Amino acid sequence: MTKATTIVRPKMSLSEFLALPEDDTSPVKYELEFGELVEVTRPTWEHNELAHELEHIIRNYVRSKRLGRVSGDILVILDEERDLSYAPDIVFVATEHLDRIREGRVYGAPDLVVEILSPTTAHRDVGIKKRIYHTYGVQWYWVVDMERKTVEEYRWTGEGYLLTQVVLPNEVFQPKAFPDLTIDFQDLFGIEGQEGKAEEKKSKHRRR
Repeated sequence: MTKATTIVRPKMSLSEFLALPEDDTSPVKYELEFGELVEVTRPTWEHNELAHELEHIIRNYVRSKRLGRVSGDILVILDEERDLSYAPDIVFVATEHLDRIREGRVYGAPDLVVEILSPTTAHRDVGIKKRIYHTYGVQWYWVVDMERKTVEEYRWTGEGYLLTQVVLPNEVFQPKAFPDLTIDFQDLFGIEGQEGKAEEKKSKHRRR
């Protein structure tokens, strides 16, 4: 996620939160954490590009296997009574849990949550949000670090999240959540520089 700030103001109910007007021109969006409105700075171009590419890869795989549904930047209502709602970068909901999708949102725990870190929100994504995702039964949690170019995959256990693997910049990610899927994050992290590399290759070819 991008930069987040907790705003000190009176508690807000989930119904009040959902009634807030949407403003795509605003530099911020919001999440609701036990009645506290959390201001989240909108993501950068690079953040969105990575999220969209990764979402596309996961969606194509899930569709081909008929495993469920995938979405990005959708409201997840983890607890209606306690006024708790996040908007993860990517979520996957398995076929057997599709009844959790209604009114264009997810009510309950997705089977997979993916959060893409920024320097200002890493402490929340690997801290309180990670603990809350576990408490509410999110079975798989991926943490994608754009700065370090690493991926951490966590699996739910009764004692807490188990770190199943750490994918380094030069490694290919084979998620244990999707055993026959392969994701080359080296290419995804390099999206921004592909045009420059292609032009450099053309230039070298012309000089030969």
